[in-house]
Parts: sequence; C-alpha cells; structure tokens
Amino acid sequence: MYLLGIDLGTTGCKSMIFDTEGQILGDHYIEYELLFTDDGIEQRAQDWWNHTKTAIKRSIEKSGIDGRQIISLSISSQGIAFVPVGYDGQPLMNAISWYDARAHAEAEQMRQDFDPMDVCRRTGRQIGSLVFTEVMWLKKNRPEIYRKTWKFLMAMDYLVFCLCGKTITDYSMASGTLCYDTIEREWIQAFFDRYDIDLDKFPAIGCLGEPVATVLPDVAADLGLSGQTLVSLGFQDQKGAAIGAGIDDGMITVSLGTASAISTLTHQHLMDPSMQLFCHGFDRERWILESCVSTAGAAVKWVRNTFFKDCSYAGLDQLAQASPPGSNGLFFYPLLNQKRKDVSGRLTGLSLATARGDIFRSVLEGVAYEIDGYIKAHQKLNPDVARTEAIRVFGGGASSPVWCQIIADVTGKTVIIPRTHETGCLGAAITAAMGAG
Repeated sequence: MYLLGIDLGTTGCKSMIFDTEGQILGDHYIEYELLFTDDGIEQRAQDWWNHTKTAIKRSIEKSGIDGRQIISLSISSQGIAFVPVGYDGQPLMNAISWYDARAHAEAEQMRQDFDPMDVCRRTGRQIGSLVFTEVMWLKKNRPEIYRKTWKFLMAMDYLVFCLCGKTITDYSMASGTLCYDTIEREWIQAFFDRYDIDLDKFPAIGCLGEPVATVLPDVAADLGLSGQTLVSLGFQDQKGAAIGAGIDDGMITVSLGTASAISTLTHQHLMDPSMQLFCHGFDRERWILESCVSTAGAAVKWVRNTFFKDCSYAGLDQLAQASPPGSNGLFFYPLLNQKRKDVSGRLTGLSLATARGDIFRSVLEGVAYEIDGYIKAHQKLNPDVARTEAIRVFGGGASSPVWCQIIADVTGKTVIIPRTHETGCLGAAITAAMGAG
C-alpha cells in the first residue's frame, strides 16, 4: 500500500509517492510561471491540473510501483489563489494569484464598513486584496464572469474537484479568504449579505485529513490509479509543510520557500494587536499562528535572475560564505511583494568596495532578520513557545547550509533540518494516511 502527496506551489507542482514508513519511492516536479496581465497577477488553472496530472504519472513511473496500489492521496497547495468555475466545471478565466493586488478599492470599502481589528480577530487576516474582496472586484468589473460562476475554488479545492468531483476546502485554506470565521469555523454570512455576494458560490468547509471521495473512474484510468483511491482533504501549503516537518505543540517551524512562514500551534484562539501574526484554522482542537515574509525564496530567485545568471545556487552559497557576517555593511530589505504599495524593497550600504558575495549574502541576511523579528513576536504572544530554543527549518532554501547558518546566527536558535526538504508532499501524504484510517 502506498500514499501520494501533491504540493501545488506558487511556481511549481511536485508529486511524491511514499510507502507507509514515509520513504520516498518516486517524485516529479514541474515549474510554471505567473502571468502579469493588465488586471494583475494570474495563473492558468488548467496548468494547475495538467501539471498535477503529469507529475502524478511521472512520479508513479519513477517509483516502479503499480499506481493502483496507492490507497489515498492528498494535496498541499498555495493559498488564496482562486479561479471562478462555471456550471460545466470549466474555468471561466485565469486564476487570480495570491500575489495579486487588484482589489484595493474593495478592501478600502470593507475597512469603512467593518472594524478592521474585529475583522482580523475573526478571519485571521488584515483587510486587503484577498479572495473575498477580489470576488467583490469581479462582481463589479467582470459581472458576466460573476454571474456565470458556479463555484469560486482555490488551488487545492480545484484539484480536489478535478480528481473526485466534490467542492470542499479546509480550515486553513478558508482562513485565507477574508470571509471565514476562524473562531466559529464557518463563512461569515454578514459579509456576504453586506455586499450581495452569493454564499452558494463558495465551497463547503471540512477538516484536514477527512476522506472526501474516491477518484473519478475516468481520472483514475488516466492517471494509473485505482477507482478506489481515496482523496483526503488537504490544506494550505505552509501548514502542510509544517505538518511534514513535524510541527507540534511548543514547536516553531520556519519554511524557506517562495515565501517564508513562521508557524506555531496554539490551543486557544489568539489575537495579535499589531495584526502581524495571524491565527488561522488548523484542526478541530487547535489553531495555527502564522506570520509571513512574503518574498523569501522569491527574493533569492529575483537577485539570482537579475544579477547572477551565471551562477548556480551552490556557487552563490560559496560567494555568500566568502562575505563576512554583515555583508561588509550591505543590508537588504526583502519587501518586494506588490501587495504593499506603502513599502518597497531596498539594498543599502553599496560602495565601490561591495563584492558580488556581499550582495547575495545581504539578501540571505535580510530575510533572516525578518524571520527573527517574527519569531520574537510569536514567543511574546504564544505562551506555548515562549521558551522554545530550537526551530525547524524546511523548504527549498533549507538545502543551503549557508542560509541555515545565517538564520541560526541571527536568531540565536538551534536550527533543525528535517530528513526531507520537501515537507509539503510529506505533509500531504500524512493527511492522505489520516483519510485512509
């Protein structure tokens, strides 16, 4: 018996086959790009599904197993990104990326209509360009799309629908919408009523690890799975990766992917007065407190593509190692996300003596200092981690020993690296096992 974990990220999809002992038997990864349109930042939902199918098939081929022996699968996906799906089950337009910022006016309207602090307390999000306000934007600016929409499905939800025909999301994905009550664990009817948004266009909500349905017969035949292969409900990728890294009570996890999420679990719903740490749904007994450096690995990728196209990541590590702590006075502020119009990234301290290694090391250090600030905030707010002296670091960036050492030096914490950096797929496989019992 085998388990399948799928990790649909912002810029790529990975599929992994595991045995019941957690050993990786086969994997495949496919990259795709963001689309920068006149309206904002988008992706093709068809790419999500087509690349997922290819990744599943290739990972089964590499594993050498009979795919019909896979008993259960689950999905870890990027949050917030969503696509309007018509009554025929087909996307009506490109998916709107979580990087998108088109709904500024709608967010401002919501700030006027509702107390921002109360919205954050209930939803775990600051009011901004998120799923709900972007649906408001669609209703105003693309009324035909809104009218024809059967369901608004986020990335995980869309893959679940393609696999088994059901429309459902989980607590963690719902926590990214700005219209989900993380305390009551339900959609906030008052928001839908205020802006005349049809609640029926949103999916049902369940808990991670719940069995959803078996894979549709034609899909199973195409992918080489059994008609009895179970689809178990997954989660937003940062939470899934934290599960794969072994997150538990009293533990701090740090992801180093496109974004960096700093996460801790809590048995009580917590509210950060500064609205920098967000309390999201996790399971039936706990919440997950999360903060985010939105451009962590994205900043590393940007600086490499912009200044160091001739270097591999291993070569960049060597350059960074040759630069001393402090990058010879250079400092990088990793604020590159277009969602924030009031802040921007900066590289300060440049001089004629600045070397290439200083530039790259400053990026690693800049992200590390952002992470350190959030760790301190977690330890101040969440009593369960107030005395935690170690952090679990995972994700693609964890393969860089230089970056991990910088994080250890900046935070003063012991850095623990899980056995596999691909904890998103492992977390999905764990919930696949939960669904299968």
